[in-house]
Amino acid sequence: MESQKFSELGEKERERYNQGLDRVAYGNFFDHCRYFYIRRRQQLIIENMKFAQDKKVLEIGSTAWKGWLEPESIIPSSLTCINISEAELERGINSAIDKKVNPEFLLMDAHNLQFDDETFDLVYGDAILHHLNLTSALDEIYRVLKPNGRICFVEPLDMNPVGKIVRALTKKARTEDEQPLRLCDVSAIKNRFNTQFFYEEFLSVPCGVLSRMIFKNPDNSLMRFAFTADQFLDRNFGLLRNWFRHVLISGTRD
Repeated sequence: MESQKFSELGEKERERYNQGLDRVAYGNFFDHCRYFYIRRRQQLIIENMKFAQDKKVLEIGSTAWKGWLEPESIIPSSLTCINISEAELERGINSAIDKKVNPEFLLMDAHNLQFDDETFDLVYGDAILHHLNLTSALDEIYRVLKPNGRICFVEPLDMNPVGKIVRALTKKARTEDEQPLRLCDVSAIKNRFNTQFFYEEFLSVPCGVLSRMIFKNPDNSLMRFAFTADQFLDRNFGLLRNWFRHVLISGTRD
């Protein structure tokens, strides 16, 4: 595969990820918030990724397959993992030693996918779209996806006020240009794919902050209440979904 020139945004992301991010404080802050959601998310991911069995699959990223495919023994006919960062790509390569899933790893800019049209049955990624020029990336994903092919992405959302504060306080945990998904970004995804959105963490965010002050264990009555309340609000008050902190996106190309 020929070498390519990276986009300006891609070059900046590449440099920052090669330097390394410090996500410890950010992750610790949200450990109570996401405790109950992690299990629900994994169930949803597994349901989506079963489609990958014996299919041609593209991961935008290089390590999500470890949690999304490997534990469930889901083996695509081919799995290609791309990353714009040499350091992140090396992490994926090192993780694949002696694993059942055997990805091919390529250094590549997701804004310019070096694949033929309608190559893949499934394209997926974990917290990757918000690092990209979304319009360009979605167009490329759509192009390389076969008709009736599927997407699966987990992404942060922009509207949650506590999430905004934490992001502002943990700048070393992210790149300068990344942008959690906004309403216009959600619309852009809906315009290209037949989609389902599974929202995560609304009341669980402020309750999670309080929980960390009171409880050592995130499996507590406050977080169980917050998780249950979130599910109720999600089902009955759709406008509040914009204020949730994360979303799992499942979609199909026409």
